[in-house]
Amino acid sequence: MPDETLQSRISRYHLLSGNRTENETYRDIFGTAPFAMKIIPNRIEDLASRLPGDKSLNLNELLISNTILPVYKPFLGVSKENIELRDESIISAIARVPRREVSAHSMAKLCLSCVQDDLIETGHSYWHRAHHIPGVTVCWRHGEVLLQSCPKCSHPFYRSNKLLPSLAAQCICGWNPLNSHSPETGLELEQSFARFSKELLDRNLPAVKSEVLAAFYTRQAKKMGFTHGQFMSRAKLFESIQAMFGPKLLAKIDNAYAAGKHNQWIRTTTVNGLLDMPITRHLIMAYHLFKTVESFEKKLATESLFFSSEARKRQAQLNKSSSNKQKLHRQKVTQLIGARPELNLDYLWANAYQATLWLITNDKSWLMKALANGPIIKAKVEQSPDHRDEAYADIISTRVEELYAISKKPVRVNITKMIALLPIRIPTSPADRKILFPRVAQKLELYYESSWHFRLRRTIWALSEMSRLKLPPNTCSLKLLPSVPIQAWIILINHFEWDLEKLMSTGFNPESLLAKASVSRQWEGPPGHHGPMGGRSYISIKSAAVDAPDY
Repeated sequence: MPDETLQSRISRYHLLSGNRTENETYRDIFGTAPFAMKIIPNRIEDLASRLPGDKSLNLNELLISNTILPVYKPFLGVSKENIELRDESIISAIARVPRREVSAHSMAKLCLSCVQDDLIETGHSYWHRAHHIPGVTVCWRHGEVLLQSCPKCSHPFYRSNKLLPSLAAQCICGWNPLNSHSPETGLELEQSFARFSKELLDRNLPAVKSEVLAAFYTRQAKKMGFTHGQFMSRAKLFESIQAMFGPKLLAKIDNAYAAGKHNQWIRTTTVNGLLDMPITRHLIMAYHLFKTVESFEKKLATESLFFSSEARKRQAQLNKSSSNKQKLHRQKVTQLIGARPELNLDYLWANAYQATLWLITNDKSWLMKALANGPIIKAKVEQSPDHRDEAYADIISTRVEELYAISKKPVRVNITKMIALLPIRIPTSPADRKILFPRVAQKLELYYESSWHFRLRRTIWALSEMSRLKLPPNTCSLKLLPSVPIQAWIILINHFEWDLEKLMSTGFNPESLLAKASVSRQWEGPPGHHGPMGGRSYISIKSAAVDAPDY
């Protein structure tokens, strides 16, 4: 169907196929059990391979026609592997969609008028892609506020690991979208912004380098008068966006703005090759600065050409400048050696610093040959321990117990927190610390807390809080307390065989319970449980498995 989401197509297949269970439908389409359907489903490549024809062509068609990836593409940058290409494969673009975007937005929004019009025009009501663009709050076509749950009983349309509901079916409360005739209309600005986003989705613009996008925003902002001297004024641009959208609508569109995080709201810095802003903010800035997608596309193409031309000029100038610098710096060093045959590298550093620095960096082999005797290496000065070492070691020994207390929410006892106990900062480099403060370094290693001992303290603290707040000792209560991953909670409770009901009824002392556990502060955890868990799923298994000290 026109502008249909992949999730909607799968739900219609389930209905038309006559499958009895959702598990059968997932097996038909993906060959696996049900899983959460996000912006770009994890198993979409499996679906592409099961369809007739070429897998890569199928995948491109699914992503371009049935997902909102095209609206992300202009803002995703270009990977290093494809830096020389005018455009890159769509697979590379998928890999750079930030993980926070994948789960930050609802995947089930509907416009009541669209539901009814679709049934008349196509014979089926379905879920539209354009309604699911992050930041879009009303229908681009009808201007109606998009619904994410039943207006009568608040039952959500989207549920993890479940197919989207049929729009011809009734809600559990009896409400039916086909029979509803009281839609809420949004602001005219909301509809205009939704139209801009819809057109950008349909255009499927190519990806550009993040440097081009940053320069693109900056140049247009300057043209519109948002300047501070020769630079773009982020403060003026932010004030203009606030004046245009209004605080209420901005809070509705952008979660960071709603949370009061206005500092550095506009950023042109890059992180891993991407501009450090969510897609909603890109869309807000693009709409505010360019008003139409046609203007956005035309000026972005011009900026790309300008950037390429400037890059070629800079490279040519760099090559020419490098050749000239080599000649000048070699000539200067040759003259000095001719005047002082006995000079050494120390003399050059003292009397021809810039020439020596450039030659050491770019032409070291020539410089070493030019110096008859080679560089003279200064004798390394032996460092002796600092006279405060013993006193600082005693401070750590005395005060580290405060960090291990369970009277308040525990924090992990790491190197940084122990060093903060000292009256002054000491070297952060482990090598320097062992030379200047050997006793302190020894104490830091002695009192450093393992991740499993920290989880144990957090678990005991959570139990004490449940007891204090009269909460049942289960995982539902645990979710109310920012304490410990559920996996670790279950593993520790089973390992120590704690009777939670008894602990809650008779009461317990957290410090005593920790002492009865009889484990060291460097405890490596229960046998067979050494992998990463909880809260950091975007870190690779290889890197997360290394339990390195936190500096």
